[in-house]
Amino acid sequence: MQQNPEDQLAPLFAKRPTNYQPNLFTESKQEFTELEKKIVVLVVNQIGHMTLKRELQEKANVVFNIPFSELTRDHHKQIADAAESLQSKRLIYRNDTKGKFDFITPFPRVRSEVIDGKRVIELTMFADVVPHFAELGQRYTKYDIDVMLSLSSVYAQRMFEIVSMYHNRGQHEFSYSVDRLMMMLNCPSRYTFNDFKKNALEVAQRELQQKANLYLEWSPAKKLGKKIIELTFIVKTTQQLAVEAVSQDQRTVNQMSINEAVTTAWQLMKNYKLKSWQKDLIVSNHSLLNTFYRVDSELANGLRTNVKNPTAYLVKSLGIDQTKAPRKTKNNDAQQLTILAMTSSPAPSVRTASSQSIASIFSGIIMDE
Repeated sequence: MQQNPEDQLAPLFAKRPTNYQPNLFTESKQEFTELEKKIVVLVVNQIGHMTLKRELQEKANVVFNIPFSELTRDHHKQIADAAESLQSKRLIYRNDTKGKFDFITPFPRVRSEVIDGKRVIELTMFADVVPHFAELGQRYTKYDIDVMLSLSSVYAQRMFEIVSMYHNRGQHEFSYSVDRLMMMLNCPSRYTFNDFKKNALEVAQRELQQKANLYLEWSPAKKLGKKIIELTFIVKTTQQLAVEAVSQDQRTVNQMSINEAVTTAWQLMKNYKLKSWQKDLIVSNHSLLNTFYRVDSELANGLRTNVKNPTAYLVKSLGIDQTKAPRKTKNNDAQQLTILAMTSSPAPSVRTASSQSIASIFSGIIMDE
């Protein structure tokens, strides 16, 4: 096929790590299947960066070439099937309350080509459609393309876009009417709320947690009788959950008596290869004890993920990595007797790394006492 002289050829395909797309596109109804959506995601990847670099020409069609290898290694028939159906799929913007609608077929022509020995999908986008993908404005959706391409459900793909739209501007809570969200996710009209929750929301929730490290929760925001008509969503990252867990551990420690704090610390120190004198030093110094609790909680809750040697990290964080073992004196013996007396309560079970919280150990001490 000879190109229309008015067509703008996109630069050679180079996948960028981040996608940028208009919020209007994010909140549209999209009829794409999971594989079709991945093709669209790669188009968005190209056009978003062309927009940022101001490389798009006004009133010009744009032609994109997406390598088969970005979608699959050997299932080329699946790509051909997706390309065939993609040609008829629409973006839908509809607002019945205002009597407005806009039905768009983004890719009027989709075909296969071979460029430099590589099989590609060639997609033509008409000039008047380009702004729906390219006008980023002041607020736009930004997300990691590799995370998006790893998602195997179209509902997870769409919820990832929606969550990213809010999350990347620092908004961790948002609401949608059930009808609008079901429309945006292109759910079958026959779906009840339970169908929607089971087949769309819960599927998206699992995938976002497993592949995007995003924890998505929802609760009813409005009801009409017993019918749920609006949902509020809360999104948290693994990092945010870890910070919250550390804060909760700190609050628990602050409620302990000195006896309880020393007893619990003694149990937690069994998770490290500390020397006896180092343990004695930690539990006999209030500042070191506080630091020990903080660092232990950060390690246990996954806030310090790159630590290869927890004991060495702990000792350095405490500032005792250069401290030498004290020589034995009568004062040392007396100090050890004092510590022994402070920790004479029955020992609670020791947690394994990141599995038993300080709060649960503290609870065990109270019950034992």
